[in-house]
Amino acid sequence: AIDTKTIMRGAATHDALYQLMRDRLLDHDLCRQASDRLLQKICLKDKMNCVRARWVYDGVRLGGGPAANPANRKPILKAP
Repeated sequence: AIDTKTIMRGAATHDALYQLMRDRLLDHDLCRQASDRLLQKICLKDKMNCVRARWVYDGVRLGGGPAANPANRKPILKAP
């Protein structure tokens, strides 16, 4: 089982950076790999096993591209 404390801080930071890339406040091409690497570093600092932290990094490298791409920005919806 994964201790959620070892992923939450890194995941929240990573998600915020991806949001900034989608909103074009950070350059996607310059910042995506650094954001993914930062996620891995935070996971390691928070005592995640190094193999698991590598899997997290590899996972966002393989599947995270669309989430950071400004072309995939969704409109903000508001409830009536």
